[in-house]
Amino acid sequence: MFTRGHLVGGADDHVVVLVMTSWRTRLRLAVPTTVTASLLALTGALTPASAAGATWEYVNGWEGECLRATTGGDPVVGSCSGTSHLWHWGTESNTWNGHTMRRLVNNASGDCVTSNYGSGSISVSMAPCGGGRSGQFWTADNGYLQNQNHAYLGTYSDGGLFTADLGDGAPSDTYFFWSGYIV
Repeated sequence: MFTRGHLVGGADDHVVVLVMTSWRTRLRLAVPTTVTASLLALTGALTPASAAGATWEYVNGWEGECLRATTGGDPVVGSCSGTSHLWHWGTESNTWNGHTMRRLVNNASGDCVTSNYGSGSISVSMAPCGGGRSGQFWTADNGYLQNQNHAYLGTYSDGGLFTADLGDGAPSDTYFFWSGYIV
């Protein structure tokens, strides 16, 4: 239903604009807008840790190379080819400081990225998943890989990895930045 019209323009211009104001029209516009906004909010809330089952690749912001597992050794940053740079998030989870934490599992080896708990620079290794290791629970929120011991994953210039306990402060150096991609 059209309820009003307006004359728009000057003396020689006569354009009538009709405004649709029926409740059905408003409802037809409001419902899709509300659904779209809700879906966007939900999608924005998804994080890599909440997307268990997908295959991920993590590229370091400083090195520009991928997080990789090595056979029987420590994880490193290196080439983004082959299969040792592909990861998935384990199904077991917990919540820490508002983040969903899951194990970061290498697709090729089945082992988890693990950090020991300590202060300052902490070593990173690959270890069988499980055994109550709190250093195996990670989140990839906000462009960082962080475990529930406040430790952020970073890289040395030689491709080695370490974690640093920065307390409540987020790191600003690019060797702590990680971009995750579903592959």
